[in-house]
Amino acid sequence: MPQQGQHIVQRYGEDLRRLRSFMEEMGGLVEHQLSLILTAFTETDAQAISQVIHHDKAIDALEHEVETQAIRLLALHGPMAADLREIVANIPMAGTLERVGDYARSIARRLEQMEQPIPPHDRLALSEIGRMVLEHLRRVMDALEHQDATAAHSVWQADHRVDEYCATMTHNYLERMTQQPRALRFYISLLFIIRNLERIGDHITDIAERIIFIATGTLPPPTARPHGHAAQSIATEQEASTP
Repeated sequence: MPQQGQHIVQRYGEDLRRLRSFMEEMGGLVEHQLSLILTAFTETDAQAISQVIHHDKAIDALEHEVETQAIRLLALHGPMAADLREIVANIPMAGTLERVGDYARSIARRLEQMEQPIPPHDRLALSEIGRMVLEHLRRVMDALEHQDATAAHSVWQADHRVDEYCATMTHNYLERMTQQPRALRFYISLLFIIRNLERIGDHITDIAERIIFIATGTLPPPTARPHGHAAQSIATEQEASTP
C-alpha cells in the first residue's frame, strides 16, 4: 500500500508538471506571435505575418491539451487548496491565451491586407503599444510560473498605460479620418489594429487576476481594476475570430 500511495503521488506530480508545461508552451507561442507582429510593424515582413497566422492552430491545440489535462487531474487526483485553484484557473487562462492569439492573427490579417504602406511615425506608435503588451505578457507568464501575486498585480496595474496610449491614438486617427476621407479604409484598418492591441492588454490583465487568485485565494475587486477606457469600441469580439 505505501508503494501504491507513493506511485499515486508521483503520478500526480507528473500530471501537474505536464499541465504547467502545456501552459508554458502556449504562452511561449503567443509571445512569439506578438514578437512577430512587432517585426511586421517595423519592416512589413510578409514572412512574419504568415508565421503569426500559422501558429494559430498550434495554440488552439494546446488550449485543448490544457483543458483535457486539467480535467484529468481533477477527476483522478482530487487536488485541494492552492493546487486546486491552479488547475481550475488554468482552463480559463488557456482560453484567454487563445484569445490573445486570435487577436494577434487578426492584426496579421489586417497588415496583410493593407492597401498602402504605414507611415514611419505610425509604425513607431504601433510598435510602442506592441512592446508594452509583449512586455506585460512576458511578465505575467513569469508570474504564473512562480505563482507570484506581487508580480501579477504589477502587470494588472500597468494595463492603464496601454489603454491610455490606445485612446490617444484612436482619437488621433479619428481626427485624421475626417481630414483625409480618401484614406478612410486605411485608418479603419489602423483603428482595428489598435483596438486589438488594447484587447490583448485586457486579456493579459485577466491572466494576472487569475494568478493573484491562485497565489492568494482572492481576486482583486472588479471596481478596482485600472482601466483607461477612454478609447472607443472600434472592433468587436468577432473581429479577432475572423479567419
